Amino acid sequence: MKKILWIFSSALLLSVGFFSTGCGDDETKLDPSVVITDEPDASDYAVGDVISFTVTATKGTDPLKAITFYQNGEKVAVEDLKIDGTTPGDAAILITDPKDEMEWNVDITLSATGDYDFSVKVEDTGGLTATANFIETITVGTPIDELIEGATIQLWNQAGPAGRGAIDLDNGTSTGTSASGGGLEAELRDMGIDSAEVNPDIEWRQRIGGINGTEVKYVGNVNTDSDFAGVVSKEAIVAAFDNGEDFVAANTLTEGGIAVWGNFKVSKKVEQGDIFAVYKSSPERYYLVVVENIVVETDADNNNDYYLVSIKY
Repeated sequence: MKKILWIFSSALLLSVGFFSTGCGDDETKLDPSVVITDEPDASDYAVGDVISFTVTATKGTDPLKAITFYQNGEKVAVEDLKIDGTTPGDAAILITDPKDEMEWNVDITLSATGDYDFSVKVEDTGGLTATANFIETITVGTPIDELIEGATIQLWNQAGPAGRGAIDLDNGTSTGTSASGGGLEAELRDMGIDSAEVNPDIEWRQRIGGINGTEVKYVGNVNTDSDFAGVVSKEAIVAAFDNGEDFVAANTLTEGGIAVWGNFKVSKKVEQGDIFAVYKSSPERYYLVVVENIVVETDADNNNDYYLVSIKY
């Protein structure tokens, strides 16, 4: 009897093993994939700017069912989002006709200052998900108030006619360097000529300095190592000033007869493309100035030389 029971038990175990092996587990499902391309490359953003990029999603095992857009871990506000040029009803978009692959052209309006990261999550009909993130955090600053540019935005040689030699950076108006010449409104000045130089073609020092207590720093040159057009926020102008190169005391320089200015801080010889940051304490304001062109008058000894500049603040 024991032998019969043993044979019966063994047969039962074999049959259970057979059915277990025969049914098997469900196949392992593959996750969907998602990638972000054409990411924006600007380094400075301001409120109101729009970032654009492309999202491409591909199914794993099951078709794609939904896509959701996140900003700092929360769904992007619908009013800030456009998908293929249209504002969706929600940042979580249901794909009503599930697809194997999809591509979306995305625009997000940066509506507040701060640091932001963005991510995109796709989900398939089986509930599996995949997420892609921007590589870097985006810092959104305060938009600049003014961009002043044009052929008449000139900082003239200080040794020229009266009423020239400085510039009011608030409106781009040329002024003199004295109170009677409107100089009290100026934030930037030219440093005039070397009166000991006998060659009128090179007597212009082509150096600049602050006026009325402003501080000026050299930021860089657009032709080599800096940017002007790409600066769109006030915070970026402040950063340019903080990281700028200090001007030096005139009496440390041996050329151009500038040493007579003593401890007054002056620039190196200005070149086309140079960018300067200017700080005024009252009312507090930071300016960014780029030298678009330098016009040197050589036909006559009249000191009608000038820098053509653009200003933003």
